[in-house]
Amino acid sequence: MKIVQNIILFLSIIVFIGLVYISFFNVYQTDDYIFSYTTHQLGLFNNIFDFYSRWGGRYFGYSLSMLNPVAYDQWGILPKVYPIFLLCSFIAVLILNINYFFKYSVLESVKKGFLFFFFYTVLLVSISEHYFWITGSNIYFLPFILSGLLLYSIGQFHRSHRRSYFYLSCLLIVLLMGSNEILALLLWGSLMMFYSQNRNKQNLALILLGTSFLLISFLAPGNFNRLVTSDESFATKWFKRIAIMGANSTYIFIKSILVIPLFVKIFEEELSTVSKKVNLKTAGKMWLISFLPLIFVAFIFNTIGRQFESIMIFYLATGAVVWMFLYEQIKKYWWISLIVIFLPSIDLFPPKYSNFNLNYNLNTIIEEVFQTNLHAYHTEIRERIETIENSKQDSLILPKIHHLPKVLYFEELPMIKEEGNYVNDQLQKYFDKKSIRIEE
Repeated sequence: MKIVQNIILFLSIIVFIGLVYISFFNVYQTDDYIFSYTTHQLGLFNNIFDFYSRWGGRYFGYSLSMLNPVAYDQWGILPKVYPIFLLCSFIAVLILNINYFFKYSVLESVKKGFLFFFFYTVLLVSISEHYFWITGSNIYFLPFILSGLLLYSIGQFHRSHRRSYFYLSCLLIVLLMGSNEILALLLWGSLMMFYSQNRNKQNLALILLGTSFLLISFLAPGNFNRLVTSDESFATKWFKRIAIMGANSTYIFIKSILVIPLFVKIFEEELSTVSKKVNLKTAGKMWLISFLPLIFVAFIFNTIGRQFESIMIFYLATGAVVWMFLYEQIKKYWWISLIVIFLPSIDLFPPKYSNFNLNYNLNTIIEEVFQTNLHAYHTEIRERIETIENSKQDSLILPKIHHLPKVLYFEELPMIKEEGNYVNDQLQKYFDKKSIRIEE
């Protein structure tokens, strides 16, 4: 087991270094410009209310994105340091929890933290939107880090009974319920499960608080404004929902089952410790919490995308505990997982459904570091923004970006004859232009 752990630990450190290197070429995206624009136009609090009313109930993620300093950050520092900060924070929170719950030494906790980070990274559906898109990080990655801090805080409260940890847990629940709907449902389900196992006033208070802010988030007027309207029959709509549920569940099952043997092999001791504290029924219930957000996204007709990141790792971790009861010897097939994660992206679906393609991200990261000319990409983006800023013309036709990244997040402007989209619309508003397009 030690040999396998050391192999994955080495790969994890290499992946971390690669992601840090890639971060140095990250740039602001159009979402950052529009958040800055609307905050400047309306003021922070009016903008928060406007987004809640017209766009959605992610009050924490959206509010945080409104604070981005793109208007003042002439050197584009934040997009480069923020992903590194979040990556380091994520690993630090993992170390904190592993050290606390399993009583490991700091060195062993660091090792296990990097190992878990490796599995988190290979399971990501969209590594660019999760790690390098500031808005995406605020909505999906940062909340997952905070959920780790919440786990530690709740654990500390129930061992020490210090009120400060209870209040910290309450604050984190309020923030997380306003981060994204997927994590909110996973958190709500976990709180319900925790209360069923530990019935006391404090846990009941956490459930009531979580439920209240879950409703505040889900019942935001903006959510209803964005719901897809359709004239299709009742039967057709529900057939589509069932089909989407089946497709999403199948994708998650396939992607996770292929790495489960390696995950069980690496975390055999920890999974064994957990399985001794719970029974199969309890482990199964925890795993079934994964299906709460799957049902929700199917109901609103969403297929696999960036919002599924939290489900993936939750499904894997809770499912691994179930496998310890049903077939612990699945760990014998760890070598299959090791082969699979090195495979290039298996592209079976058209662009519209490309997120269903099986990709464990390792090849993509390697290609980005060694094949993509990131310096040229960074230079092209900087020159584009400088051209827009310095031009006195109301309508601009810009050259295309030729060095396109695979890991860094990037959405190209529409061409002259194409219809406008949110990319040029956001830049036009921020820079006060009538039209911004790229050459044919």
